[in-house]
Amino acid sequence: MVVIECPHCDEELEMDDDAYGLFECPYCGNDYEWGEKPKSTRKKTTGSLNLSKLKKKSRTKSKPQTKIIDKRKQYSSQKNVDLLEYGGFQVSTLFATFAMLMLIFTGLNSGEWYTADWSEEYDYEEREWRGLSQGTGYGTTMSFGTSEIIIEEVRDTKVYTTGDSITDGEEYEEVRIRGMDYSNMLVLIDAEISSQEDYCKDSDNAWGQTEEEFEEECDESLEQLNDQYDWYNSWDNAGTVIKIFMIISLIFCLLIFSIKTILLLQHVGVVDIENELLTKVTMYENMLSAIMAGIVVFGLILYWFTIPDFNHLFRLSGGEEPDDYSYGLGMIWWLTMITSLSYIAISVVGIRNQRLSS
Repeated sequence: MVVIECPHCDEELEMDDDAYGLFECPYCGNDYEWGEKPKSTRKKTTGSLNLSKLKKKSRTKSKPQTKIIDKRKQYSSQKNVDLLEYGGFQVSTLFATFAMLMLIFTGLNSGEWYTADWSEEYDYEEREWRGLSQGTGYGTTMSFGTSEIIIEEVRDTKVYTTGDSITDGEEYEEVRIRGMDYSNMLVLIDAEISSQEDYCKDSDNAWGQTEEEFEEECDESLEQLNDQYDWYNSWDNAGTVIKIFMIISLIFCLLIFSIKTILLLQHVGVVDIENELLTKVTMYENMLSAIMAGIVVFGLILYWFTIPDFNHLFRLSGGEEPDDYSYGLGMIWWLTMITSLSYIAISVVGIRNQRLSS
């Protein structure tokens, strides 16, 4: 018995010592020639018999090929099972991190961290003067972002054409939107305070008033301006706080998302990481996730404590709170808080699973 290699696929083949002729490789299916031509007819007959034996052995040799294919299928199946098991938790945390990343980015550009709106109906005299129907009125919505306030004012009014009387015309809603930057408002109010202080220093401005009345009026005016400055300054501080915490969280979230992506690629075999390094990276990745979400929650709570009392706005303007009035933390604040708390819970589960597996 002789062991040779197939000239086409280099697989090992067993051949009889006196085998001769053209044979088919049981592995690649290609033909190859082997042996020396026999000298007698009996030898040729023997060669023919050996060919039958080889074919029988060839059929026998096909079994290892089946086993090789089965092993490959088994390995591929096991790999798919591992990927599904991995996807049950880690892939979901990867998508959760991506959602957290998008939410933080949205929060940095959002103008609705705090909202307030109110509306009032025109009284009878004003409706008659404007020629409007019953139920008409006006409303205001204020949205506070990280650096500015957006004010939207809606008012029911009428459009008239030439020759129309007060009862004619078509009613419509007039909408006006304007923005006020915190820093610009503080500069304007500070300028008003300086101007008012200069005005109050000159007693000649007290026309028709006693000196005490003039001083009292100046004190009230300056107090109101200072309160207005403090009110806008609190919003500016709150916006700065939430912006700083969102930027820090964004950096953490980008790092965590990169780590989770690398871990997924390592699991599917795209990259190769040492087991010891992989264990440490996985542990720190879950810890960083919990820390990042904790930073977001702490920033949201600090923002809540930093914002001023919104009702003070009506006291500054000398008015009363409207009847139809609502105010509170905006949708982006609540969505970020709920998502962050859920992300902390997911990270804690990941840390627990890592400890159990180690």
